[in-house]
Amino acid sequence: MKLAELIKSSLAELQDLMVSKTVVGEPVQAGEHTVIPVSHVLFGFGSGGGGHMEPESEGMEGQGIGGGWSIKPIGFVVVGPDGAKLLTIGEQESAVTKLIDLAPKVVETVKDFVDARTSGDKEKPPSPNDQTEQR
Repeated sequence: MKLAELIKSSLAELQDLMVSKTVVGEPVQAGEHTVIPVSHVLFGFGSGGGGHMEPESEGMEGQGIGGGWSIKPIGFVVVGPDGAKLLTIGEQESAVTKLIDLAPKVVETVKDFVDARTSGDKEKPPSPNDQTEQR
């Protein structure tokens, strides 16, 4: 099977798996309330191939394809006589938010390290966890 055909076939199969019901689940009736599960879906996909152009290396081609996905429940939409509410579960802060919050500390630490090395100061640069402000 050619690489393009392999990718097309794999994506068609994944499309069947990744339906909208995966993100927003089937509603469940609970008395006068309707509960709808909501999930966060992550998806990754990669493919590649290689070979030789020389005639004597015919049959020495290789190709591969891989993918993965995860579903993480994040909450429920509850619809009732008093309106609709989103009830979240788990951590409110995402990993991306945490990384963005840490970025300035990482940049400052790297800058301090590079400054210490280029200035000839062989002392260990200050840690971002130091309690003293050095500005």
